[in-house]
Amino acid sequence: MNLKYKIMNEEDFEGCAYELIEAFKEEPWNEEWTFEQAFTRIDEIMSARVSRGYVVYDGDTVVAMACGRIMTYIDFKELWIDEFSVNTLYQGKGVGSKLIEFIRNELKKEKSKISYLALNTERDYPCVSFYENNGFRASETNLVMFANVDYKGNN
Repeated sequence: MNLKYKIMNEEDFEGCAYELIEAFKEEPWNEEWTFEQAFTRIDEIMSARVSRGYVVYDGDTVVAMACGRIMTYIDFKELWIDEFSVNTLYQGKGVGSKLIEFIRNELKKEKSKISYLALNTERDYPCVSFYENNGFRASETNLVMFANVDYKGNN
């Protein structure tokens, strides 16, 4: 493996879209992303001035990526990671952990003083232990909630 860790730019979106498709098509996700859907998701996440993205190449192939947005609160900022994925052929080889380390190092260089990394993931999925091993912990106070757009007061 000849891995290169770098800050994501628009030229990386195509390779990142293919990597997202590969990373999430297997168990436990079994997601069927089209190229257009994956590319659009990455493009949307990366469309703001507060967006940040990071990518790992093995030669000319994207094998891992992360992208999200810097969010400001009263007394701190965090990088909210909207997508984090590692190609299944590269999982368990330290690529994801090194990507998180790369992200932390890049954020330390910024003047925006980001205090935290944050993300959502599915409970009881294998990725939970990966994130815990890389310093993440589950919030005891926060709860993710969602509602349908056509909410009419009925469940």
